[in-house]
Amino acid sequence: MPFVPLVPFVSLAYDAAMTGALAGIRVADFSEYIAGPYCTMMLADMGADVVKVERPEGDAWRHTAPVAPYESRGFLGVNRGKRSIALDMERAQGREIARKLCAGADIVVLNYRPGVAERLGLDYESLSALNPALIYCENTAFGRAGPYAGRPGFDILSQAATGMVLYEQKLERGVPTFITTLAVADLTTGMFMSFAIVSALYARTITGQGQRIETSLFASGLAAQYRPLLSVEEVDRPVREGFLAELAQRRKSGLRYEEAAKLRNEYVAARGRNNYYRIYETRDGLIAVACLNNRQRRAMRDVLGIEDATVEGMAYDWFSEEVRQAHRSNVAALEGRFRERSTVDWIAALDAADVPCGPVNFPEEIFGHPHVEANGLMVTMDHPVLGAIRMPASPMRMSGTPAGSGPPPPALGQHGPEVLRELGYEEAAIERLVAEGVVVTRERPAGG
Repeated sequence: MPFVPLVPFVSLAYDAAMTGALAGIRVADFSEYIAGPYCTMMLADMGADVVKVERPEGDAWRHTAPVAPYESRGFLGVNRGKRSIALDMERAQGREIARKLCAGADIVVLNYRPGVAERLGLDYESLSALNPALIYCENTAFGRAGPYAGRPGFDILSQAATGMVLYEQKLERGVPTFITTLAVADLTTGMFMSFAIVSALYARTITGQGQRIETSLFASGLAAQYRPLLSVEEVDRPVREGFLAELAQRRKSGLRYEEAAKLRNEYVAARGRNNYYRIYETRDGLIAVACLNNRQRRAMRDVLGIEDATVEGMAYDWFSEEVRQAHRSNVAALEGRFRERSTVDWIAALDAADVPCGPVNFPEEIFGHPHVEANGLMVTMDHPVLGAIRMPASPMRMSGTPAGSGPPPPALGQHGPEVLRELGYEEAAIERLVAEGVVVTRERPAGG
């Protein structure tokens, strides 16, 4: 059936003069921290009008390691391209404004703990009654069912509960270190959310109906482990059950984590050093090599002038003792060889042999890097509080509907009066809402 708007919301249809695949789509974003805001930033990059609804004190991420009051690098990094309105939703007038915004939106994104949306009147049942075409995306820490349901959650808790922390194989004071370089569960969740939302938008063009989307940091943490959590049951199940049975027995006597990790390695072969997929020190820097098949490994072996019979043929099992022994025998020679020449020299030699490799850059070198500039992968913005800021641009390139980077991340409540006008509020009503603190602007912070 053709798509017919069921309530007054911005249609999917847009004219050719508008840029961005999602131009004309409005998003009411009630999310905080990383996963939800990263999702809605991706939607904004695609042209959606994202209205970020914040508490009077702002998204809590604004206050973590701030560079100025209400502004932090963490917040700036996941909130470009949006407008901000700060509402006191503990008051009836604030909840009324939020519901009006949702009634006219195409998409609502939230990451409240279970029960909060219902208390605020922002649950799917209430909002879909106002707007049956609404696409409602709710992210929680662990989902709505099961023994973890309702628990608060952040990236580290997903890494811990899904077992992801094991894979770095690094211990600090006897316990594993979590992946600190990026928020794996948060970022993958944001990507899954945006993918589901765009899929639901497409479905709506056919049915005219919205739908509810549920995601969780826990589910994303599992999905990201496409390889470690793949079990060939005939082979892996007996090993898994044997390990778990012995683990349970030994835990009764106070098993320490280091001992548990060693026990696991006795059952499950730990991945050994991979000489063909790692970083080496050169005479003047570092080089990364990434050989994922034996043809590439043989080419690297020959350029380096080492002996390694394990890379002949097609099969390569780095869990086998033969391969691990070969790597232990060759590692010192390889490290010594790489130190003999500069990074540029080694890249030239390996490129000539079609060996995947590349330099290792410091993050500071990315600013002004010729490859980054050639591809337009950094963007400079004029922030209303901080002045010029630079950040990674959208990584997507689309020929017909260009992805952009929109305006800079908003100051707290920067667009409150503007959004209220769009919702039909008169100027006198807007002034009263601001004066009473129902709507907060950066010029009038909470308690100010």
